[in-house]
Amino acid sequence: MKNGKQKNNILHISRTMDIGGAERIVYQLATDLKDEFDQVHVASTGGLWEEKLAENGIQHHRILDVDSKQPATVLKILASLSRIIKENEITLVHTHHRMAAFYIRLLQLRHPKLIHVYTAHNVFKDKLPLYKFALGKAHAIAVGEAVSENLKTDVGIKDTTVIYNGVLMEESQDTVSEIVRTPGVKIGCIARLSEQKGLTYLIEAMSLVTNPSVSLFIVGDGELKNDLIDQTKKLGLEERIHFLGYRSDVVECINSFDFLVSSSIYEGLALSVIETFLNSKTIVATDIPGINEIVNETNGLLVPVKNPNAMAQAIDKLAGEVKFREKLAKKARLDYESKYSYSSFINNYKQFYTKL
Repeated sequence: MKNGKQKNNILHISRTMDIGGAERIVYQLATDLKDEFDQVHVASTGGLWEEKLAENGIQHHRILDVDSKQPATVLKILASLSRIIKENEITLVHTHHRMAAFYIRLLQLRHPKLIHVYTAHNVFKDKLPLYKFALGKAHAIAVGEAVSENLKTDVGIKDTTVIYNGVLMEESQDTVSEIVRTPGVKIGCIARLSEQKGLTYLIEAMSLVTNPSVSLFIVGDGELKNDLIDQTKKLGLEERIHFLGYRSDVVECINSFDFLVSSSIYEGLALSVIETFLNSKTIVATDIPGINEIVNETNGLLVPVKNPNAMAQAIDKLAGEVKFREKLAKKARLDYESKYSYSSFINNYKQFYTKL
């Protein structure tokens, strides 16, 4: 935090600043806590948030992909980060990726006074010895209880702090005409089109939904887009499943849906669920750590992971029972306000930084 005697400059390291929950968290922390530091810097491969960082007076440094395991790339990233730290007199580095944490662990040998904060955004079961080494001198934050348990039990990091992610979204009552004008029950899924999000199971579930009036709108983009479109065509669901791509009007999309669905295979803490609750909607979601600590029988429906039959049945239930759906949605909003509000998120991080 700001100190009259010495500079306190923070560097956030993310893999990208593109579409994704962790990237949004980096942007929010960098911009909404910028007045707490003398300087705020972000290092990544770049992306959609890069321009907005510049608008907020935050310097972005382009580096190579921290997820790369190529020896030459690793050496270049180490050199780049060391130069950024030295030239900008960085006192605190906040990493949001396992390999980024590994780099800072090594760089602490050259910069011994460097404070390292790491936020764990997901549950990991692989490469645990390397993970433990990377966090050896880090102050660890977990985005949820499931992630905290993973750090303690599997990685061996005993001192962790849970700070639930919060989402800053503009209030709006507007809707999206292309969604609203679709007849019948409209359900939405907001997700990166990647294997983690389990969208192949969701599309299969749509082929099993018995209510013919149900239409699914998928908001997001990613590497599996073409495969998912091909699956939709093979199942003859082109008229019922609509791919909207990346959207900047997420709030308006949510307003247009009757309820939402999440088919993730694993999560740290699903921001899309928090967005759903913030906008007073309920959800059908997979019963996995990172989701089941948000969703319960009072605010949504949980179904077994990778189970299209169960998901189809839950979709049919919410599609057919309007009053039940509205009851769940009302409780979802209350749960958001009590646990996942944006003000709590920002204040908790501010207090954490101050403590250091």
